[in-house]
Amino acid sequence: MKKVLIAKPNYKKFSPTGYQMLLDKGYEVVTTPLDRDYFLEELLPMIGDIDGCIANCEPWGEEAMSAAPNVKILARYGTGMNSVDTEAAKRHGIMVTNCPGVNANSVAEHIMTLLLAGIRDLPRQNEMTKEGQWKNLNFHEVSGKTVGILGFGYIGKLVAKKLTGFDCRTIAYDVVQDRETAEKYGVEFKSFEELMKESDIICILVPLLPSTENMINRESLKLCKKGVIFVTDARGEVVDEEAMYDALVSGQVGFFASDVFVHEPATPENTPLLTLPNVIATSHNGAESYENLENCGIVTAQQIIDALEGREPQYRQV
Repeated sequence: MKKVLIAKPNYKKFSPTGYQMLLDKGYEVVTTPLDRDYFLEELLPMIGDIDGCIANCEPWGEEAMSAAPNVKILARYGTGMNSVDTEAAKRHGIMVTNCPGVNANSVAEHIMTLLLAGIRDLPRQNEMTKEGQWKNLNFHEVSGKTVGILGFGYIGKLVAKKLTGFDCRTIAYDVVQDRETAEKYGVEFKSFEELMKESDIICILVPLLPSTENMINRESLKLCKKGVIFVTDARGEVVDEEAMYDALVSGQVGFFASDVFVHEPATPENTPLLTLPNVIATSHNGAESYENLENCGIVTAQQIIDALEGREPQYRQV
């Protein structure tokens, strides 16, 4: 009997179809009892005899792979690959898959939520009103602004689509330029420097790569308009958080709305950004819609099944 570890918390609850798919194949399925990701020392005792894993953000590196000699596939529940050492996976002959585009709409909607909440400073309005401070506060509109999209992939394209109803100018930067989609949604491609200089609002949606780590840093922030708003659902390491903190304090950046941070779980102690009034923070849950959780469950289950039955998984990355 094949044994599959589901390391994604609450998979059985929110991805019932995927869970049942694995049971229907007769696999022994082990689920995490945790509401968070495994730490390495917690993961190691679980994986000695598993054949596959639906992985979340637990650390799959050399030590974990060496401790799991039977593993044929790691099916990432999501798109990011930074929790998996892909070179180690190649050495161990382990297939690694992800769910490209599956979570795109959920994340794009989250970006729009952060964008609108940031430009209207919604948390402060909410807090003041609940405290009995009935004040008229002035804000800008999205209409007429230039919105820059850093990363014109699955999510970036959907953000562009959703922005078409806001009467704004939309520009984008990506090393791969899908000009057909850009034309469809009225998007102009710009260089990175041009986008930083021209945007009133910047949505960060690039993957975490050596070329994008600390892409938003002291030098690139100096290019921006004073008071620019940043919204991000990328990975925390794309932003130099110390530089962003200083820019927020100085007023160079007006608002920073983020679902991701370098240290997660983020706390005021490990992430000083959380202490600032012009920061909106959510707990890396942009993809956590009921619809996306079910869809990712189906995709990851199918990729486990395909690999264990000798077929090539659809979204194999390694």
